[in-house]
Amino acid sequence: MDEREMYAEMNALLGSIAKAFDLEPQEAARAVEAGEVGIEMREDFRGERYLAAQYRGRSAQIYQGAIKRPPESMTSPSNS
Repeated sequence: MDEREMYAEMNALLGSIAKAFDLEPQEAARAVEAGEVGIEMREDFRGERYLAAQYRGRSAQIYQGAIKRPPESMTSPSNS
């Protein structure tokens, strides 16, 4: 992988994280650099690989070409 390809891949990853958590790309990069975003490689029940990402109590599954999020009630604290 040449350096340009590596940066393209990194930009794609940061863009996906930004989209998953409704952040600006620069904010996503800052959060990753600060260790605020947790990322783990996983595989779903169909054998498809994805990134399990966590940020400030929220989570998302980042697939190539798709982002899945649990319902808000499962990721946000209840106000009751």
